Amino acid sequence: MLLPTTNIRGVEVTRLVVGGNPISGFSHQGSDRTKAMLDYFTMENTKKLLRDCEAAGINTFFGRADNFVMRLLYEHRNEGGTIQWFAQSAPERKDTCQNLAQCRRFGANGMYIHGGEVGRLFEEGKPEEIKAMLARLQDFDCPVGIAAHDPQQIEYAEAQGWPVDFYMVCVYNVTSYHGKLGVEGDEMFIDAHRQPALDTCGKVAKPCFAYKILGAGRKHPRDSFPEVFAAIKPTDGVCVGIFPEDDPDIARTNAELVRELTAARP
Repeated sequence: MLLPTTNIRGVEVTRLVVGGNPISGFSHQGSDRTKAMLDYFTMENTKKLLRDCEAAGINTFFGRADNFVMRLLYEHRNEGGTIQWFAQSAPERKDTCQNLAQCRRFGANGMYIHGGEVGRLFEEGKPEEIKAMLARLQDFDCPVGIAAHDPQQIEYAEAQGWPVDFYMVCVYNVTSYHGKLGVEGDEMFIDAHRQPALDTCGKVAKPCFAYKILGAGRKHPRDSFPEVFAAIKPTDGVCVGIFPEDDPDIARTNAELVRELTAARP
């Protein structure tokens, strides 16, 4: 049974989507945890995760625009998989638009610019470069978004009327690594960041997906999901990474929690 959905430019996306950080080895918890994820997520184990998500009613995967993910989805679809893919730009690819254009040709249902890249361009005083990329990405005729660790950047984009269909809003302003591969920064997950980010979801009209809502495994879903769903709009959702070694049934458990919370507050 499909979870409740939100419509993003004609694409029905469940209000709980599965994120790709664990699959790509971005644990945000140090090198040992990162290695455990990389060891676990073979191609077969990753395809099993996608099948488990589909069985739980999750219809969309938000994953990196890299070769592993493209190969993963190629095999998964050949084996009957149906999960949609919203491609997150891979910062190591130098041309973001070219990177996401490749994903669109490969069947991506939507796309968005990585929050680290968005943050870097804001820090360099070049937000207009983000707007220009978004305008180019709109030519691919699918939902286009941006992610941000700083919610003020989301509000700026909305106020300026950027050509964007949805936002990825990080509930922690984690800026130490900007999405670079192989970099383990001193990342601080500060709970005081959560409410301003959730407030931003409520302020902007377009659909938002809150991410890192579990603090990269630092919080239990029963503690975090109710807080987040009480704050976000009915057109918003959450993006949550899954590491089945912690709990083999976690996809179903998370989906049931979202059903419970959305039934109580649509």
